[in-house]
Amino acid sequence: MTRIAILRAASCGANIVIYGAVPLLLGLAWPWAPATAAVCSVLSYLACGLRPRCEPAPPEVWSAAQRVAQALGAAPPRAVHTVAGWTAAALRVRGGYDLLVGEEVGARHLSAVLAHEVVHSLERDLFWEPFTDGPARLVLHLSRPLPPLALLALPFLPFAVPLARATELRADRLAAGAIEGYAEVLRELSSKLGPPATLLYPSLSTRIRYAENGAT
Repeated sequence: MTRIAILRAASCGANIVIYGAVPLLLGLAWPWAPATAAVCSVLSYLACGLRPRCEPAPPEVWSAAQRVAQALGAAPPRAVHTVAGWTAAALRVRGGYDLLVGEEVGARHLSAVLAHEVVHSLERDLFWEPFTDGPARLVLHLSRPLPPLALLALPFLPFAVPLARATELRADRLAAGAIEGYAEVLRELSSKLGPPATLLYPSLSTRIRYAENGAT
């Protein structure tokens, strides 16, 4: 098994144990523990499918997404949407995936940003997402009205965080192998963010190093 596969299995198993332990800690035995784990797993699955407020992307963004997918040997996205800010994401949908692209992502950076997200679909990260970081996402979503409750997500992070780091670096390496200038886009983003770039996980300096290895 690869390191990512091991982290995925560990994260899935830990999440199920944590879900099942909640009713046991409350003094509730069979069948509450497996029932709670099943219900929470379904809610985690739904949480990963939540889409922020967005608009259909312009034709040039849609065309860029198709070209990037073809370059990577991946299926094209079902749809491409724009959202506010400098951001991007791939979203699992029935029969494929959608791409979300921030309005501040310019034409120079577009292909690199899209490629990173397409790799997440190509490597089946979106398939496993509900079972790995889905529980933490569910807690964070439900805690929005009362932010201190976000601390309840902490038990889910010991395996989810290393897995996220591994999949992010793999996406950088594979995207850099298909998109010319990918590492340079990361450098420009690092310069734009300044000192906060070192606080990202993984840091942009680490991502740049992996991208450079993938491009060679």
